[in-house]
Amino acid sequence: MKDNIVLRWALSAVMILVIVIGSYSVYAKYAEPSINEHANHGGEQKTTDSSDTKENEKHGDGHGDHSESHGNVSKNSDITPTLHYKNNLIHIELKDKEGNPVEELEINHEKLMHLIIVNDDLQQYYHLHPVNKGKGVFVIQHQLKDGHYKAFVDIKPKDKNYVVQPLSFEAGNGGTHGGHATIKPDAAFTKTINGHTVTMNPDTFKSNEEMVLDFDLKNVKPEPYLGALGHVVILDEGGDKYVHVHPLSETDTKFATKFDRPGIYKIWGEFKINGKVNVYPFVVEVK
Repeated sequence: MKDNIVLRWALSAVMILVIVIGSYSVYAKYAEPSINEHANHGGEQKTTDSSDTKENEKHGDGHGDHSESHGNVSKNSDITPTLHYKNNLIHIELKDKEGNPVEELEINHEKLMHLIIVNDDLQQYYHLHPVNKGKGVFVIQHQLKDGHYKAFVDIKPKDKNYVVQPLSFEAGNGGTHGGHATIKPDAAFTKTINGHTVTMNPDTFKSNEEMVLDFDLKNVKPEPYLGALGHVVILDEGGDKYVHVHPLSETDTKFATKFDRPGIYKIWGEFKINGKVNVYPFVVEVK
């Protein structure tokens, strides 16, 4: 009798053990993937946070520095310039699409770089030539009045495509920024600067037509300037479309160009007379 009771208790204990083991196996089978799933999601979230932090740090570079400008990305350009202005120093860096400095430049009209700067209302105009410091860096000292400006880095790289794009930046506190003021076409195309008069022909302009800008210096022959008798820079009213034109030949002051679309444009003709470069501005309407 006593032996039967012991045997029953033993069988009961075995059955309870079997039930416990089976229940744990079922729990482990269904609960374990859920734990691993949360662990994986946690890892992915951590990676995403790290990536976002790096991206924010990257975009944070230069925030608050209104005197720094990065060139607009153009699919046709292999080079992106960066311009920084501080304490009257203009600092320019040239980098390729991989972020490497661009050093291989060809001399273009006696200079490696021509830098054109205009202010918002296109009343201030500067044609500068920064000094090459190596490793894609160019610098020049030049004082600008407080305001908003656009710069055009004009270079001729070796074996690389380059499209000139406007670089917007500020000098000083920048002042009030209201975009470009409306400029009105000139009624006549004769200007006198420093006692020397220049007339520009023609007096009508049509888009999508090849044309020649002929500057009459009134029997005064300009002196050679940067490898030519003159230089012409053209901008649209918004200061975005940039054209730098050189004379048709070494002996005259005629410049071939073409206006892609109708609108208001400003033309600056540069001529060196008696050792001084005079800049003649003209505003035209292209129809």
